[in-house]
Amino acid sequence: MTGGRLPLTVVGGYLGAGKTTLINALLADPAGERIAVLVNDFGDIDIDARLMDSDDADVMSLTNGCICCSLADGFAEALDRIRDLAGRIDRVVIEVSGVGDPRKVAQWGHVPGFTLDGVVVLVDAKTVRERSRDRYVGETVLAQLAGADLVVVTRADLLDDTVTSEVERWLADMVAAPVLRAPVPTAVLFGPDPIGDDTLAVPEDHASTSHISMSRRFDAPVSRGSIDVWADARPGGVVRAKGIVRVDDRPDERTVLQVCGATTTVAVDGPWDGGESAVVAIALP
Repeated sequence: MTGGRLPLTVVGGYLGAGKTTLINALLADPAGERIAVLVNDFGDIDIDARLMDSDDADVMSLTNGCICCSLADGFAEALDRIRDLAGRIDRVVIEVSGVGDPRKVAQWGHVPGFTLDGVVVLVDAKTVRERSRDRYVGETVLAQLAGADLVVVTRADLLDDTVTSEVERWLADMVAAPVLRAPVPTAVLFGPDPIGDDTLAVPEDHASTSHISMSRRFDAPVSRGSIDVWADARPGGVVRAKGIVRVDDRPDERTVLQVCGATTTVAVDGPWDGGESAVVAIALP
């Protein structure tokens, strides 16, 4: 958490884009995180019975520390329940209905106790172009794409690679967000995470088959201008970054930098706590 607030990620996309498949994968293998997933219908979530710990009408607890919470009573009520469980979880993921606007749902990431971590929109490689031109659903599909920080192309395995590449180029011309092909590593979906309330996890720089992590520590406050320059001209391929730094014009306060795709936010997040000043970035090779 950052400053005691839970990071909130919104997962959107039109009907059949693979949102529930992604949610199921996160719950089955949360990469060491305790994730609270807010869904419209428990019946859509295919959870291995061996992971079931306890459940009631609104909250389902899993043995790996994750939680499913129903949106049946609305966002405010669901987030109130999650806020009460904040000590038990590390982040929140909201699955938006197939015809919903993920950017509007993302506004819930600004309520007390939460911080918006990004909007991920999934698209079906086989149908997205046709649906975008449909007189009935095209406006919805295009609005979902326009609100994305990251776009993830699913079901590419059902198409020839040449066709999938054409779809990816079409998407890249449509949106400012990076266009990624599924499967996407959890580290790219969520980015690097703070540990506890005060410390950013700063791994050694490394490359894997799926992504590259890079880190930079700062012994002294940095200038706000240098943050702006880096955000505007950051290295190619960087799709996620988080930092907790001291800025020279406000050295006694924590400044939090967050990059999710094309979106960059910089905000003061309380007094400086004496922790490490650092930025961690994740890029695709």
